Amino acid sequence: MVDKVIPEEVCTTREAAALLDVSLRTVQLWVESGVLDAWKTPGGHRRVSVKSIQEVIASRQFEHLHPISTSNDTINVLIVEDEMILRRLYELTIEKWSIETSIVAVQDGFEALVEIGKRKPDLIITDINMQGMDGITLLRKLRESSIYDDVEIIVVTGLDAEKLDEMGGVPDGVTVFIKPAPFALIQSCIQNVANKKLAKIYNSN
Repeated sequence: MVDKVIPEEVCTTREAAALLDVSLRTVQLWVESGVLDAWKTPGGHRRVSVKSIQEVIASRQFEHLHPISTSNDTINVLIVEDEMILRRLYELTIEKWSIETSIVAVQDGFEALVEIGKRKPDLIITDINMQGMDGITLLRKLRESSIYDDVEIIVVTGLDAEKLDEMGGVPDGVTVFIKPAPFALIQSCIQNVANKKLAKIYNSN
């Protein structure tokens, strides 16, 4: 990765996006979730801390030295689950299926937004009741941008419909399963995503 010179102590969100090599919307999500420190000027303009930008750049150095390489038909799956055993169960189970997947697992919505900024997933499997940023907040932030409208989202939760409604509800278009995780149904969802992705690749050639 080429070192980037940051001349000022603060910068605009657009400048931050250029320095971090991510979209403007990603910077906005990172600011809202606390990944980047930022504040508003008296005139209402958002300014981003250069120090926090440098910290994010430093945290991504190893990733750029060892980039994730996936083929066009690989399904990028993001698992958001605060229970370590269940995260590992997801990984081991999905890896056994005859679907080409690349799996990243994180423990809350905050970490999920960081990973989403690095690489847009094809499918997200998320819990709702988590420490840090919960699943409802994560879903709301993703639905604020049309960039993620084509991302398939599956909620796997121990909460019933009444409790979900009390927390603000799950956005339209999100599939909800009740724990324990119904892996046969999850496999079917991932296979559907894979079929759509292959059809898109075929039609573009």
